[in-house]
Amino acid sequence: MRRIARLTAVALASIAFAGAIGATSAVAATPVANPTVSGPVTGGVKGYPWNKSLYALKGKGFDYSESEYLFNGTATDLSTGASSPYTSRMLVRLPKNPKRFSGGILVEWLNVTGQSDLETAWPVEAQYLMRHGVGYIGVSAQLAGICCGPTTLKGWDPVRYGPLVHPGDQFSNDIFSQATRALRGPTHAGVDPMRGLRVRKVIVTGASQSAARLTDFVNGGYNRHQIDLYVITRGGGPYNTFSTPIFQLNEENNDIPQPDSKRFVGWQEAGTAHAPYQWWGYIVREQQRDGTMAPGQDPINDACSVNHGSVDYSSRALSNWTLRFLKTGRMPPHAPRVKVDASGAIVRDSNGLARGGLRHVFVQVPVGYNSSTGCPLYGTYTPWSAAKIRSLYKTHAVFLKRVRKWTATEVKRGWLNPGDRADVLRKARRFKAPWNGGCSSECRAPLGL
Repeated sequence: MRRIARLTAVALASIAFAGAIGATSAVAATPVANPTVSGPVTGGVKGYPWNKSLYALKGKGFDYSESEYLFNGTATDLSTGASSPYTSRMLVRLPKNPKRFSGGILVEWLNVTGQSDLETAWPVEAQYLMRHGVGYIGVSAQLAGICCGPTTLKGWDPVRYGPLVHPGDQFSNDIFSQATRALRGPTHAGVDPMRGLRVRKVIVTGASQSAARLTDFVNGGYNRHQIDLYVITRGGGPYNTFSTPIFQLNEENNDIPQPDSKRFVGWQEAGTAHAPYQWWGYIVREQQRDGTMAPGQDPINDACSVNHGSVDYSSRALSNWTLRFLKTGRMPPHAPRVKVDASGAIVRDSNGLARGGLRHVFVQVPVGYNSSTGCPLYGTYTPWSAAKIRSLYKTHAVFLKRVRKWTATEVKRGWLNPGDRADVLRKARRFKAPWNGGCSSECRAPLGL
């Protein structure tokens, strides 16, 4: 998945720079069509939407709704001028109380690598978004998520998703662009998916294969004044225009192809994999609920021991900077890239952990092995023995002191939100097993520690 995304991005970048800028200027004048929206969608064989949230939509400080809509129109491939009718869908999560709405929405290009629409942002930052009044919208932009295998929308629930029609991925960019147009308003054709809430800022996100597609979207000039910021993760780039700023977040073995600038910031996380358990664990539970995976089974983690890196901390920290940027124009802080040698291989310490990069506690004050190596995409987590952990930190107090010091540094640098610092400190306080005899050969730390 990562290699395909990278090859696609590089191929896109091979277009002559001057020609690309000229093409962007030419299509920028083409207005985004306003699709017709219908819904909310109900019924079907399953009786609920694909991607229905596993997280409670009501909690301390938030109360959200979740509604699904269809939207249809005629999509245009701006590179050729070809057009075709389509009908797609979006899943919309919004604060029920208009006064709690921040004015910002995060619109995700759902990932279809597994031949089904997969969310990447919601699994790792749902509660953060809801506590800050940010709307979340997942858009089915590509054919592979809609038709026609058993895990696609039409295969999973042929009644609910029977009306969907996708003419092919050459039209996916404009389908996605029209989705943002329907959300942004101010005029609407058919139903208003925002339920009257006024959208002031549109942030677009996508990961891995979707990051490659968003690179095409950016370089192909499909924004057309609809989007205020891109947050592209697990791939993407290089980009030939920064008329709209771009934030990027990659794992340790996924290079960020451009240096930071006034309109671009890239964070590369040491110790993380492409599909770590902080995300995969949500997808497993979702698939078990939806019947696309057997209950109680996780064949990937059983075979690989999936990476435990705390990518959720990075995602929420970057979301915090997103909100700050949209209010003040201040870009996120720089983070060093992961160190590589002359051959391009990651430089690793004596424990096999990556050097450099944006570093959270699990690589800076480690009690286990986390890396992108091992299982392709999913990486590896290996718990260490009590003896090894005690050789690094003589007592639990020593370990806790180092965690406190490093997390304070991270907060100061802007890589970690204060609330997540409190979370990692709670985990560190409770992780006493290597020192009190609670474990010996394998001391499994809490997820993200």
